[in-house]
Amino acid sequence: MPQSKKVLLIVNPIAGKRKMRSNIMDVLDAFSKHQYLTATLTTTARGDAAEYVERYAAFFDLIVCGGGDGTLNEIISGLIKSRQRTPIAYIPVGTTNDMARTLSLPRSVKKSTQVVLQGEPVAHDVGTFNETQYFSYTASFGAFTKVSYATPQWLKRHFGHFAYVLDTFASMGDLHPYHAKVTCEGFTTEDDFIFGSITNATSVGGVLHFNRKDVCLNDGKFEVLLVRNPRNPLELRNILHGLMHKKYDARYVFFLHASQIHLEFDKMTAWTVDGEFAGDTQTVDISNQQGAVQIIRLSEKKSQEPYDST
Repeated sequence: MPQSKKVLLIVNPIAGKRKMRSNIMDVLDAFSKHQYLTATLTTTARGDAAEYVERYAAFFDLIVCGGGDGTLNEIISGLIKSRQRTPIAYIPVGTTNDMARTLSLPRSVKKSTQVVLQGEPVAHDVGTFNETQYFSYTASFGAFTKVSYATPQWLKRHFGHFAYVLDTFASMGDLHPYHAKVTCEGFTTEDDFIFGSITNATSVGGVLHFNRKDVCLNDGKFEVLLVRNPRNPLELRNILHGLMHKKYDARYVFFLHASQIHLEFDKMTAWTVDGEFAGDTQTVDISNQQGAVQIIRLSEKKSQEPYDST
């Protein structure tokens, strides 16, 4: 009998529409049939997943996240703090699941469990935010930013991704500029912006999407998007059209790649990290830790297949 692989399954029981609760036995059964020895821990409060991983990562061969992007962020943060290189697998059961889209993972618990069993670990960059927080796919400020963490939980549960869309349009009337000086690897600009994101993903908040050819998950570079403040409704329409069709005109939208980014604001500005509120700050330093973690994925050919929403 081959040696069993020890797996730590961390479940957020309230993520998304509580999908993991009704599928947990199927997941454990699949792991058992593949000779996995599985220990399961559930989260009850923010920070639990990071604490579990930091404490127990050294004792397992694989850590599996059964939750949303916020839970995955905690697992990655805990793993980096533990100084372990234990591979991570993701069974996405959150509301928007930007990382699932980026990794081309299926939303079906059964199908994503098969990815865990059949996939291989692939290096993935991680961002450091002001040397105190980590992010797997985005750090952002301004428009769209508050949607992910401010949308009421009941709205997420009942309407899923559509809740984010509703909240996004409801907040469009609340646009206001953020004056900032941005410096990153040969590029410096100072202007008023309504939105900025530093990402390592093809989808942000389920609202913004990037071309896959523009995003490499382990090249040591982030994709930096800065949206200028529109001076009139026509400019706002041009900005939204450009974002929707992924056409970036420096008159309205800057799009570039960088591994180190420094931002200085004229006032305290709210940020989110992987969809969670990260606090208010006036100065931000972001750096890329190339290949800091390993995430289980299918082969390169299969991983580029369209995101499966079933």
